[in-house]
Amino acid sequence: MKTVKENRYANLLLLIEEAGSVPRLEEKTGVTANYLRQIKNKNAIQNGKPKGIGDKIAAKLEDGMNKPRGWLDQVHSEQSILINSMIGNEEQELQEQDLNDFVIIDVLDVSASAGFGSSSELVEVVNQMRYVPEQFYSLFRNMAPRYIRIINLSGDSMYPTFSSGDMLFVDISVNEFTGDGVYVFTYKGHLYVKRLQNTGDQLLVISDNKLYEKWSIKEENQEQLFIHARVKVHQSQQLNFIG
Repeated sequence: MKTVKENRYANLLLLIEEAGSVPRLEEKTGVTANYLRQIKNKNAIQNGKPKGIGDKIAAKLEDGMNKPRGWLDQVHSEQSILINSMIGNEEQELQEQDLNDFVIIDVLDVSASAGFGSSSELVEVVNQMRYVPEQFYSLFRNMAPRYIRIINLSGDSMYPTFSSGDMLFVDISVNEFTGDGVYVFTYKGHLYVKRLQNTGDQLLVISDNKLYEKWSIKEENQEQLFIHARVKVHQSQQLNFIG
């Protein structure tokens, strides 16, 4: 028997399908697209496990989509059809990749701001980079290609470490703070790429460009922090490894 958490996740997929897209579900329910994507992609982590949908959010989703209260907690026949379809698509994609003698890295259409934050919600694959396996594993040691994505940087607050327009190779398997380093994260609806440092009861947000002031995310506000990835490599005219 499925748990309430599992039912809510499966039914969220149904609501996204019914609405037509994540942004449209946001329009209908008032639940932010960023939050919906975090739950859908299981990127929001709590106590080492994917975060579930809380009661207040569940009620907003049900009301916005004209569902009876408690609908998200129930099993619906459409769940198995949709999930089987998703699994089938994933298997097909893996088979197609296996036919190619390349390591394929997706380039995402997302603006990672190194300035004061971008409110862009659009995340989609717009291109792919292909590497011969020997080339990839030579350049990107100890990095699993299925977790690596490429995004572009905008802004100058991380200069001279990064420059605006640099390509960032990010590890999307990192969805929580794992130690001091450079992360791609959303805070209060704005997307950033910044250096995060743990100072005990808060996270210090650091720009490498000294013209920008440091700021902090206090422990009581960290529920508004969503870490999407950790930056592993950036590329301008040459590869620059940062850890």
